[in-house]
Amino acid sequence: MNKPDIGMSQVAGSVVLAAVLGFGQGCTQAEEQPSLVILIAVDQLRGDLLERYEEAFSGGLQRLMDEGQRYTNASHPFAVTHTAAGHASLSTGVLPSRSGIVANSWSQLVGDEWRSTYSVADPDSPILGFENDDRLPGRSPKNLLREGLADWVRSADMNARTVSISAKDRAAITLAGRTDSHVYWLLHEEARFITSQYYAQAYPGWLQRFNDEVMPSLVGDTIWENDVPVEFQSLSRPDFAPYERRGNSTFPHVSSVEETVHNEWAFDSPKADEAVVTLAKTVMEELDLGQRGNVDYLGLALSSTDYIGHLFGPLSQEQLSNLMHLDRLLGDFFNYLDENVGEGKWIIGLSADHGVATMPEYEQERGNTSASRIDAREKSRGRTRALQAALAEGGSPEEIAERLARQLEAEGTVAKAYTHRELTMGEPADSFAIFFRNSHYPGRAHSSLSRYGVEIRYAEGELLYRANGTSHGTVYWYDRHVPLILLGKGIGAGVSESPAYTIDLAPTLARLAGIAAPDDLDGRVIYTGR
Repeated sequence: MNKPDIGMSQVAGSVVLAAVLGFGQGCTQAEEQPSLVILIAVDQLRGDLLERYEEAFSGGLQRLMDEGQRYTNASHPFAVTHTAAGHASLSTGVLPSRSGIVANSWSQLVGDEWRSTYSVADPDSPILGFENDDRLPGRSPKNLLREGLADWVRSADMNARTVSISAKDRAAITLAGRTDSHVYWLLHEEARFITSQYYAQAYPGWLQRFNDEVMPSLVGDTIWENDVPVEFQSLSRPDFAPYERRGNSTFPHVSSVEETVHNEWAFDSPKADEAVVTLAKTVMEELDLGQRGNVDYLGLALSSTDYIGHLFGPLSQEQLSNLMHLDRLLGDFFNYLDENVGEGKWIIGLSADHGVATMPEYEQERGNTSASRIDAREKSRGRTRALQAALAEGGSPEEIAERLARQLEAEGTVAKAYTHRELTMGEPADSFAIFFRNSHYPGRAHSSLSRYGVEIRYAEGELLYRANGTSHGTVYWYDRHVPLILLGKGIGAGVSESPAYTIDLAPTLARLAGIAAPDDLDGRVIYTGR
């Protein structure tokens, strides 16, 4: 899956191109503008999967591919491909080096002390209804340093309504930018949508009814059967694979056999996305979203693909089944939009927060000898040895970082190590270094070595993960390559193989909606309408 990487000069040039296109200038709201802007992020939807499984689609994913403007060479232009960083970049149009969301979690430098920090943690914003529950710490966009598309919509019209929903707190919150409107995420073990006091002081009655009356039926199934028609099953690998999840790795998946907590089992299936989209319809009806003469915003972060992908991999029967569910779910949702908002009155931008590595054992079966599942403990021991050696000689922080980087490379623990000095002094010659620079925010260290001024890159194909399943987080194409598709009002069908970036999505949606956006973004407008 190697692809040519785009230099930072082109990413930085996005701002110049945006100025040429007039991006950032105020737009006059006109009758032909859409009344609802929707940003959909499908967690872990790698960029090649839609084409791989296209034959099995007939609903919303097929509509996106048939009627939308697609960018098949789209990617995240940064190294640390985590959920929070990906969603924040999609929402804000800036790199993690400017949004401050460098990973899902990081160490925050407070004075001379490094403190562990979750991306959307905020002790001053307790979870509504769980204020005294230590298991549920507060949440807000406190750590997000830039406003996003939802904020731009509100700035253009203070009567606009903004909503963001996900199964994950970090996804729902970052897609909402810094707005304090309707933002909801799942409390998995209780199968309820919750929020924090940053957003509300009381739950609306309609949400309480949804949690009490709708959610129990959504998680009521106790068996997940393989519903992939026989003629499509060959699009993925065979069902049985010993490197899949612990326990039963084949269909049918049965709640009582595989998990002790049923609700958590249920959300490791297509049900998580079904819950999010079902709630989205309820919110739209309760708030008249897109139906009041304003331009409103809806962010949907769909997490099922990620939950299933980690357990079974992107080429599993389970993932194919899930994506066929997603195809039907989005098809129904798009029809709902046509009927309730109106055809030609909404626009959608769909992308993903990151990709994923194919199971290395499957890659090996296909002859890819560079793919391997690495013992993370051995890598950790190598990092520790190198760090101890670098610290033993003393010196300035820069000298220690330089020794540490070279020691890591000499031991073979990593493929390449970069000091922060290398990343921030001039234009790096190494294209990977550019991506690491784009993930670097001073005082926020996403790894233990980042605290000592060093970033590391393991070899391509190495998966540092548990004994089964797969993951993401690297700088390589399989983790950075994602779909980017536009659909709706004023958007014609087309396919572009030109490079595009996830930071381009928010400014492009803003332009299509007639919404003014900041003129200092890293992303650019890549489509202005047919």
